[in-house]
Amino acid sequence: MAYMTFEYKSFAQMKGVTIRAYLPDAAVAGLDTNPLKTVYFLPGFSGDSTEIATFLRLRRQVELKNIAVIIVDGENRFYIDHPEKYQNYSTFVGKEVVDVTRRMLPLSTRREDTYIAGISMGGYGALYNGLKYRDTFSKVVALSPAIDIYRVMEEHPAAEFLPQQLEDLFGTAEEYRASEWCLPSFYTEDNRQNAPEILLCCGDQDQLVYPHGKEFAEMISARGYACQYVGGSGNHEIDYWEKCLDPMFSFLAGIPAGSRDDILQMLG
Repeated sequence: MAYMTFEYKSFAQMKGVTIRAYLPDAAVAGLDTNPLKTVYFLPGFSGDSTEIATFLRLRRQVELKNIAVIIVDGENRFYIDHPEKYQNYSTFVGKEVVDVTRRMLPLSTRREDTYIAGISMGGYGALYNGLKYRDTFSKVVALSPAIDIYRVMEEHPAAEFLPQQLEDLFGTAEEYRASEWCLPSFYTEDNRQNAPEILLCCGDQDQLVYPHGKEFAEMISARGYACQYVGGSGNHEIDYWEKCLDPMFSFLAGIPAGSRDDILQMLG
């Protein structure tokens, strides 16, 4: 397994950025010359790519499922665009990073091989940008996603989110819920054409986002979206997200949970 760090000048953000990548050994060694399936991974609020690469055991899944992982930084901006501030995080994760990494690494350019995933704030960003850039991403994985951030703040005043910060990002709660940034308003029946497949995971003890996540999965399923929901025991914490990695990567690889990818079986 190869681990790489890249730094380049982002025109979406008008500053230097760092991205991190995991590639399976078979691709690096030339044993598998097929372009790699790839998942773009979005960290949560207060997290970054270093934290994800350090604490979440992605490496094993990269090898077992033969999928490359690209990790970016979201800097608490919820992966949405604000062109007036040069903070175009949606364009960054939905277009620019995909284009840059495809030029630099042996990644597939096919929609069916390209995915987006994230944790908490990153789960929100994956759901939002997965649908927004549906021509790029064929599958979305949202781990404990913050479906309605204003609802989270209203129900949990002690959470990390500051009202002024959210208003700077989304406007007032009323403006947010009337915009495409509000996921229940974005995932309408009229907007489901060519929508990506979705896997949404949320621990049953995660009172921060569990009720919203389960309701959202049921709502969009009723609207005709292909959405699988995984619950299970767990809170808003790394231990639960670790348990989700095999179901997540198996879903992306299109193989049963707990199994290895065909290329790994062939190589023994």
